[in-house]
Amino acid sequence: MEGRVFLPSTLFIIEYKEEGLLEEATIKEEREDLINIVGNLIKDPEPLEIKDNQGEKLKVANFILVSNDKEGGKNYHSCSAYGDKAKGMENLKQGDFMRVFGQTKNTLGADGKEYTNIRVLSSKLLKAKEKGQEKSPKKDSILGVIKKCKTEDKGKDSEKADKKIETER
Repeated sequence: MEGRVFLPSTLFIIEYKEEGLLEEATIKEEREDLINIVGNLIKDPEPLEIKDNQGEKLKVANFILVSNDKEGGKNYHSCSAYGDKAKGMENLKQGDFMRVFGQTKNTLGADGKEYTNIRVLSSKLLKAKEKGQEKSPKKDSILGVIKKCKTEDKGKDSEKADKKIETER
C-alpha cells in the first residue's frame, strides 16, 4: 500500500474486503436450465393442493402454453407454478396470451420418454382473451367488403339501365 494514495471510500472498501464483509463483484454465467416463453394457454390452469416434504399444504397450478418457433411450428410447454405464483394463475383462462420465465426440469417417464416441465419463477399476463371473441361471427375482410359493394353497385346500375329502357319505350 506504500506509494499509493487512497481515497477514504477506497480504504473502507479494502478494509471490508479484508474482513470478509464485502465480496468481489462477479458476473454470473448464464444458466442453461432457464427459459423465457411467450404463448397462449391451451386450457384453464388446473389448481391443486398437495403436501410438501414437511406435510404442509402447498398450492400448485399446472398449465400448458403453446408458442410458435421460427419455422412457424408449434411448441407445447408443460408448466407448474407453486405457492404464491400459483395464486396468480386462478384468474387466467384458455387463450390468454402470457409470458413465463422458469426453470426447466427433465424427467424420464415410465415409458422411456424424456419429459420437460417448467417450474414458473415469474409470469405475466400480456393479453386476456376477449370474452365474446369465440361467439362473434366471422368478419369479412376489407377486400371481401369491396367486392360485395361492387357487385351491389353493378346490380343497381343494371336496374337503372332497365328502367331507362322501359321509360324510353
